[in-house]
Amino acid sequence: MAFKRIQLMEIWEILRRWHDGQTISTIAASIGCDRKTVRTYLRLACNQGLTRETVLERKEDFLPRIQAAIEHVHSKATKQAFLSSYGDEILSLVNSTENPLKPKTAFEVICERHDLTGKVSYSSFKRMARARQISPISKRTTCRIELPPGEQLQVDYGTMGRLYDPLSQRHRTVHAFIGTLSFSRHKFVEFVFSQDQQSFVKSHVTMFQFFPGVTKTIVIDNLKSGVLKPDIYDVTLNRAYSEMAEHYHTFIDPGRIASPKDKGKVERDVKTVREFFRKTLALHPAITLTELNRLARRWLLDDYGQRPHGTTGAKPLVLFNDYEQKALIPLPPEPYTVALWKEATVHPDHYIQVNRHFYSIPDPFVGKIVQVKVTPSTIEVFHNERLIKTHPLARTLRSTDWSDFPSNVQHALDGGLPRLLCMKARHIGVNFETLITQMLSLHAYMNLRRAQGLVTLAAHYPHEIVETAAERALTLRSPVTYRSFKHILETFIRDTSVPSDELQLSLETQSFVRPMDYFTHTTGDTNNV
Repeated sequence: MAFKRIQLMEIWEILRRWHDGQTISTIAASIGCDRKTVRTYLRLACNQGLTRETVLERKEDFLPRIQAAIEHVHSKATKQAFLSSYGDEILSLVNSTENPLKPKTAFEVICERHDLTGKVSYSSFKRMARARQISPISKRTTCRIELPPGEQLQVDYGTMGRLYDPLSQRHRTVHAFIGTLSFSRHKFVEFVFSQDQQSFVKSHVTMFQFFPGVTKTIVIDNLKSGVLKPDIYDVTLNRAYSEMAEHYHTFIDPGRIASPKDKGKVERDVKTVREFFRKTLALHPAITLTELNRLARRWLLDDYGQRPHGTTGAKPLVLFNDYEQKALIPLPPEPYTVALWKEATVHPDHYIQVNRHFYSIPDPFVGKIVQVKVTPSTIEVFHNERLIKTHPLARTLRSTDWSDFPSNVQHALDGGLPRLLCMKARHIGVNFETLITQMLSLHAYMNLRRAQGLVTLAAHYPHEIVETAAERALTLRSPVTYRSFKHILETFIRDTSVPSDELQLSLETQSFVRPMDYFTHTTGDTNNV
């Protein structure tokens, strides 16, 4: 198997599955790693006190302990990457129509052709061949696998067509979220406009309530299948989906790449649901998405669920009611709260930006990348799987906890420096006080130095000029800086007319001043005067 980097959440999934009683082979196939890798992490976890006989510890308590015991060794796999450049040539040798070679023989040919003997090993070649699925083309056969009740649910999305959306006032593409129970073939269908992370998880929660109950495993598309965006199906990237599975005590099994037969039961249903969508749209051209989903529920229970299935020969709803419903895992007391997970960077001002709002983070994490869980009421911030901060969902631009800032900043703010600046601005006038107050209320820590600069600058100008400049500055959309406020002050000073007799003349200028009679010229002829 090609090298795969194991993330911390995947290690937790290994431990959770083993504690549930799954075999090492089953866990390795589900996670997509080698059995030796699974054994390595299980051995480390058992050394930390993990047993099947005791209750599984909370993730937040156990992961930090095992993380300290893990030394990540990341193989560079340089030889495999080197051999991959000859992948097409190897495929042509293995699948030649006239003289096909076995993979080992093809490796020997490549080594002789390109002088690779002794430079790459056959083990590296085998890992590369498995990663690229290099093997002779053979006649493919299918083995139909039937599972016991409550064992498996297969999930898929299918594109249906276009429908008018009154909210956006335009036609939008409609997708069908389909979940089919592998034993009874009873299914759940929900038509949606979006395939994002939140919509995907929300459809699962609605589906579990529809049955009601949960199967032991859920088979979904693999990340690289291209059906959806990557963060929807990948259980290591989509934290909300992984948490949802843990909440309902089920396990996620991604299908293999480009292998639709791994979830063939739901794949067949996509065409059936698309025909229902087109039929309903033909009968009700102006139908809304809500009404479409209501008719889909009725169709599943009254029509499709009452018709004998082509494979089982039994009616899906009858088979479900008689055998499968009682085999499902019961729902927890409270449904899962759909959350959105994001990555964010803690900026130098101690804030992260989430959905156009800013939240303060403790000083030690400045410059770090954190994971943010957004719920309808709160945001929770994690670093290395450890909760470091919780904020109520912001209603204003910024949510600030001053204890997150360094001690020197806290002392400055607690000492009343912003209050002192506002008091000095009040002595100058109402407009200037409003300008300073607005600047500090937006972000006292980041704007403190700017406010100090403006108050210091204002002390060198007449109060009337400062008040007029402040009134002008309050109408500007752009932030007021020291330089821009000084420019406004100087502009008003130039535009203010001052009487000439009040002008102060320099000594150099006074040396050129003469009285008016100095410019009167007389001659000796007094008659001409």
